[in-house]
Amino acid sequence: MLHFRYGTNSLVFLDETQSLALPKEAFMETQATATIDDLAIGDHDLTVLVFYRGEWCPFCQAYLRELDGTFRERVNAAGGRLIGITSESTEAAESARQNWGLNYQVISDPSTALAQAYQIDITPKAQTPLAEHPTEYPYGMSQSGMVVLDRNGAVLYHWAVNPTAVNLFGASDRPLPDDVWAAIEAAKTGAEAPDPSDARLDPAFLAERYPEQHASFIAYAATVPDEMKREMGLID
Repeated sequence: MLHFRYGTNSLVFLDETQSLALPKEAFMETQATATIDDLAIGDHDLTVLVFYRGEWCPFCQAYLRELDGTFRERVNAAGGRLIGITSESTEAAESARQNWGLNYQVISDPSTALAQAYQIDITPKAQTPLAEHPTEYPYGMSQSGMVVLDRNGAVLYHWAVNPTAVNLFGASDRPLPDDVWAAIEAAKTGAEAPDPSDARLDPAFLAERYPEQHASFIAYAATVPDEMKREMGLID
């Protein structure tokens, strides 16, 4: 396995001899809306799971929309499918799909069972923007991540954010679709994994391609104490 680390994010590439396939026993026995059976992994040559924080997150909106173009078309052409996963409620998941105009399925995993099984970081509810919400994030908030599976359930690609102030506590520094696809293609053929580009989905990317979401981020940043702004690299 080739394991690359960029800042506080991690990427894992596997060749055709390696597998991180997960048994059903890896999933918590809680009231998850989504289960491993819902993913129907064996029915598709590729299953791309995109974990996102919530409908309120402007970086999440930009990222899921960015994937809903050439990347999704490549996945579909390869006999695969793209699925967004959030630990928000089913209602919030469907609202995000509709409001963001996504052309792929978005499912709810409030127990974080899928996120835990695929080693996606979980932020405790008390540390989320919805800490006071009576029903959202009952088991915490799944952070940003992406997992690509073959039809046998083996992991071809894995990226999961390690939330820190540097990556805006999990919002920023997501790998761009072209880099992800190049890594998937390499894993499928057993070729050496390419070095990803320096470009990431970060505030600068948001400002260039998703100005409305960038404006939302700037409005939020204005409410943050200066000490935290310095930790986040927003001011000197």
